[in-house]
Amino acid sequence: MKIAFYNPFKDPQGFRDSLREFPDVEFVVADTENDLPRALSGAEIVIVANRTYTEVPAAHIRNHGTALRWIAFMTSGFDKAEANGLPAGVTVTNMAGLRAFAVAEHAFFLMLSLFRASRATEAAQLGNEWARIPLTPLMNNAASKHLVIVGTGAIAQDFARKAKAFDMRVTGISRRTGTLEHFDAMRPREQLAAAAAEADVLLVAALAAEDTFGIISREVIRAMGPHSYLVNIARGSLVDEAALIEALQERQIAGAGLDVQEQEPTPADHPLWSLDNVIITPHVAGAGGDVPGLSHEGLFMENFRRWRAGEPLDKVVART
Repeated sequence: MKIAFYNPFKDPQGFRDSLREFPDVEFVVADTENDLPRALSGAEIVIVANRTYTEVPAAHIRNHGTALRWIAFMTSGFDKAEANGLPAGVTVTNMAGLRAFAVAEHAFFLMLSLFRASRATEAAQLGNEWARIPLTPLMNNAASKHLVIVGTGAIAQDFARKAKAFDMRVTGISRRTGTLEHFDAMRPREQLAAAAAEADVLLVAALAAEDTFGIISREVIRAMGPHSYLVNIARGSLVDEAALIEALQERQIAGAGLDVQEQEPTPADHPLWSLDNVIITPHVAGAGGDVPGLSHEGLFMENFRRWRAGEPLDKVVART
């Protein structure tokens, strides 16, 4: 059995070491996109990442991955793969939830940075200014605030748990019904605009999919109040960016914390860069150190043992 690996941003050694227990497995690494045709030849499985599934690698996978039966994404998202084209006849899995703790932490960083006026405090520090009097009125707190989370997956649930420790009131927007731990209320997507009107913080944490494209619409943004914040750690495609920019420019909402953009990398002349009520990070929410018991290699090997045993795979997101 042959397994191909393509992710220039990840050291493949952990996968290579883990697969040594299976002597019949040939593990081939494509260091660059030009190496993919060789690596894919005869491969039954390919391990990839959404970040690197761009136009050229996608074409190689479709054209040279003729033996592929399983594409294992090391990421939660696979929207780039969908956009650039998946081959036919494969099972697609992701690693949803693996870095949920990190993304939730980063979302908290963005939210607290907005509450505590981090851009203004940093400007004062850079100017060697003890700006206690002008900064004090800009400060806000998480305690007692109403947090509305769009999506109730692993990231949203971890964020909700953390938010309760800050004494926030948490509402989830989801297709699911019933109660969910750490959420004070659940509302259907049809009530998103009404929930946004009540939110102090609107956190976007839903998966990028056809039914979530533009879910944070102009109507939803306009429903938000002048003291409310939007935080997006999902995908830029979920937000009407033009409507968001207008709302920020007009101070119709208080600010936004954005780890993702409609276009990435964000162009240098993009209007979001110049807004003083916006905090931008370059799609790094999932970055950081590992925690014991959670790794890309570990999740893949759990699924690989299922594959070898002919058992259903975990975290299947598509079958082409």
